[in-house]
Amino acid sequence: MKAPILLFTGFLLLRGSVLSPVLPNVSIAQAQPTATIQEENEEHEASLRPQKRDISITQRAIAAMQLRKSQREQRLMKSAPLLPVVDQADILQRHRILANDVLRSFPQSCVSQLKNFYVRYDNPSRRGLAGKTTIILSGQVPDDEFKALLVHEFGHVTDLGCMQGGDIHRPSSFKDGAEVIYMDDPSVSFYSISWIDSKNKRPGSPEDFVSGYAAWDPFEDFAETFAYFVLQNDSFKERAQTNPIMAAKYSWMNELVFNTFKTVAEGEHDWTGEVPWDVTKLAYQWNS
Repeated sequence: MKAPILLFTGFLLLRGSVLSPVLPNVSIAQAQPTATIQEENEEHEASLRPQKRDISITQRAIAAMQLRKSQREQRLMKSAPLLPVVDQADILQRHRILANDVLRSFPQSCVSQLKNFYVRYDNPSRRGLAGKTTIILSGQVPDDEFKALLVHEFGHVTDLGCMQGGDIHRPSSFKDGAEVIYMDDPSVSFYSISWIDSKNKRPGSPEDFVSGYAAWDPFEDFAETFAYFVLQNDSFKERAQTNPIMAAKYSWMNELVFNTFKTVAEGEHDWTGEVPWDVTKLAYQWNS
């Protein structure tokens, strides 16, 4: 009986030796789902990395923008003391500083004519208004546009409040509403470059005006030309080289208004032959 028993035992041992290599395969088969889950997790993490990187870039951009804003505000706070006309409790401090920076760039003999300065925060229908002694601006526009609007509106104050004639002279053909403008008013010689009277233009072309809005009437012509000289001087000079009307307007502003004026802005609008509609919408860098 020993021989059969040994034979049977040998069969079992042989069978075990055949089956034993399969056992690791079973173990590997059981481990595969774990490896797949890990791979999926890695793929998921990889898919999230660009999003995390984008968020990081956005956060850095916001931080950089906030830093620039803080630095800009610090520079503004170091500017000259606020003029009484802009230092009003109902005007945001930011707008007081911006207005002060602009107005201190101009001859104080004309700035002294400005008696009333208002900033509206109720979404007014017009961004700016001005007369002889008053300026009203919208506070709902970007800072650069706010300053450009103030330059334009101060052009009206310069025109109507600072440059005045006397009633001992005869009236000109120009009127600001019911207000008579006399012949010795220096502005009359500017109006007369492109205008016959308050409503009628001289023969010419759209290129004779710094902007489309300047062709509205003689007073907007003055204010837009004033702003163009301050904010886009290089383009103004370039246009003056080939257009005698523009050359006459540039010379007038240079000699009668800005003869001692220091450049406070660098225009970023290149003259391409297309007349812009509104000078206050053109890009520039303020340097004062």
